Amino acid sequence: MFQRLIKSMAVMAICMATAFAASPTDAKDKVFLKKAAAGGMAEVAFAKIALDKSQNQDVRNFAQKMVDDHTKLNDSLKPIADQLGVEPPAEAPKEAQAKAEKLKKLDGDAFDKAYIKAMVEDHHKDLAEFTKEEQSTKNDELKAKVSDGRKTIEEHTAMIDDLAKKNGIPTPKAAAM
Repeated sequence: MFQRLIKSMAVMAICMATAFAASPTDAKDKVFLKKAAAGGMAEVAFAKIALDKSQNQDVRNFAQKMVDDHTKLNDSLKPIADQLGVEPPAEAPKEAQAKAEKLKKLDGDAFDKAYIKAMVEDHHKDLAEFTKEEQSTKNDELKAKVSDGRKTIEEHTAMIDDLAKKNGIPTPKAAAM
């Protein structure tokens, strides 16, 4: 009787481990997590440049919000990434590094407009990616975190679009959600 109980528990443990390993997470979720982490790192890097260079208080306020919110967002996604074996990038993508170098060379109004334009482009792209991931993932825990992230990025997109309009910078039309 005792041996059957132990055997049943062992089988149950194997089934639970198999169920966890076969959780509804696919390769697309892992790619999304890696891209989201890299994008968050880039947003923070750009924002730190803006905090250093901009004299425009609206730009500085937005940049500080980017540092705070994207750090928090990356921190919230990290446990899921760890659980799924997704290694966070060591540094921002090469494209983001090149964009940062271009921003560092600008000053004054030219810097502010280039930063705002970059943030408009990045946030509209990020919003589309978070929306797509929220709709497609089968992993409930990831879906909840992505939903929270999408709401944050929606807020950022509205903020940067308003800032862009104030500064005469065109914005894309909002996509239907």
